[in-house]
Amino acid sequence: MGTTELPATKIAWKNGRYIPASQAVLPVEDVGIVHGVCITEMMRTFSGRIYEAGRHLNRLLHSAGLTGIPIQFSPDEIRNHLNEIVAHNQKLLPGWQEQGLIIFATPGINSTYTGKIVEREPTLFIHTFDLPGELWSGAIAQGQHLAVSTVPQVPDECLPVTVKYRSRLAFYLADSEVQKRYPDARAILLNVDGDVRETGAANLFLVRNHQLWTAPRDTVLPGISREIVIKMAKELGIEVLEKNFSPAELESADEIFTTSTPYCLLGVSRLNDQKLSDDFPGEITRLILESWNKRLGVDIHAQLLEIARHRKAAAEV
Repeated sequence: MGTTELPATKIAWKNGRYIPASQAVLPVEDVGIVHGVCITEMMRTFSGRIYEAGRHLNRLLHSAGLTGIPIQFSPDEIRNHLNEIVAHNQKLLPGWQEQGLIIFATPGINSTYTGKIVEREPTLFIHTFDLPGELWSGAIAQGQHLAVSTVPQVPDECLPVTVKYRSRLAFYLADSEVQKRYPDARAILLNVDGDVRETGAANLFLVRNHQLWTAPRDTVLPGISREIVIKMAKELGIEVLEKNFSPAELESADEIFTTSTPYCLLGVSRLNDQKLSDDFPGEITRLILESWNKRLGVDIHAQLLEIARHRKAAAEV
């Protein structure tokens, strides 16, 4: 399907072809399903435009290089397809709704299932979804509850920690372990030496004595939002330390927040079984978020809350 033949419904893209979103499926024989071998990126829009697409594509290529999963299209080709899909699908949405975008790559079909040796074509897939603001509305108002898990981060020697991959089993197990103790909490993972690293979906920061601490870049997923926060903090005159730190140092933090593409920055109000502070989300967290809002010309959290309200109203009709 070419760009002149696009349907009046949402579209996706697979290996050079635009397809109706309803046909955006992966064969059960694909290695991405059979073995969970898949690298990915998630992006989002602001005012219908993709945010930081270049950095996300660079990280996708980084993941491809470390895993050997082929990417058979150039970054410019991929960017053009991303823009086409977003522009098309945005026209079908109400003005308040932003989009999330997923791009993922797999080595292709599992040869065990073909019954013969065939030339395998890698899979590259792009699709969008309506950004569900309600997933973060509660944490925006009340803060996140995080807890340190006994399930450790997968060691870099086993799986490069700087690769963004689709399989979430290790993070799923960490969240499941934490939620046996704190049903509403998400997991913080330590490395095998006991240093604080990240959550299953976000990079982690703490504030102590007006310093901003986060794990060293090569020990966690190099988050796009993480890099933006570090740059903004330095511009605001906040000292940033990329260093190892312990759960005990995390527990004595003045503030804690996480960074991730959908919500950009989100404060933490509870750690394990303790409340962090009455001043949620905290001075530094608030300062960095306000700086981000000014850069975008959008109140990030207010926009997510507005999306949540509209989606709730639409669901009740």
